[in-house]
Amino acid sequence: MKITFLGTSHGVPGADRYCSSALVECGDNAYLIDGGAPVADLLIRYGVPYEKLKAVFTTHIHSDHTIGLLHLMSLSSWKFKESSYDLYLTEQAGIDAFRTVVEVTDGYFDGDRIRLRLTEPGPFYDDGTLKVTAVPTRHLEAGGQPSYALVLESEGKRVIFTGDLHHGDAADFPVPAKEEPSDLIICEMAHFGHEVILPIVTACPTGKVLFNHVWYHYEESMAAIRAADGQVPMPVLAVEDGDVFEV
Repeated sequence: MKITFLGTSHGVPGADRYCSSALVECGDNAYLIDGGAPVADLLIRYGVPYEKLKAVFTTHIHSDHTIGLLHLMSLSSWKFKESSYDLYLTEQAGIDAFRTVVEVTDGYFDGDRIRLRLTEPGPFYDDGTLKVTAVPTRHLEAGGQPSYALVLESEGKRVIFTGDLHHGDAADFPVPAKEEPSDLIICEMAHFGHEVILPIVTACPTGKVLFNHVWYHYEESMAAIRAADGQVPMPVLAVEDGDVFEV
């Protein structure tokens, strides 16, 4: 399993960081986790054929995790006509709105090839190469909206994307990450500091921890992550746009 971080910023892109998105490659298949970055452009820049894309998974509906998917849907519909994939959003209202935007702007949307689907809690995707399980989190509970951590399993490897977590305390850190062995945890860190999350992640049975979406007290958090590496049971580091990891 190969993971390329296309965007690692928080809600606002920086001069050198797009918003959240990661490319996951398993064998000959490609998948996306979130699409806040301009994923339609970046797939081309990274030389990933649209025909290789099999599915897109989102952790929640916020635009810094999804807005780039509109352009991806558009190009997949009218330009890259051999592409065919499932695109999972976390709310039906989002599915309806995204479809409408592409239909209005392009005059057409090929929903047979770009299949918009609703994420459901529990195991919800398995194409024989990649299995994905959604674990509910509380990131959007104030608005009564769903959000999820995602557990990916492929090629004998297990990777957990936490998605954004509960503000201030990460009280909804996914239980499977705490209780079940994994090869890698990718933890989003926009809404709490290192003093909250480092004790949680470093107690998990995992081979490595990557911090993504770092924002809260950014310089202090980055310094704390660098200081923790080598002092805790597993490697820990913060990712930047373009970073690539093999699992």
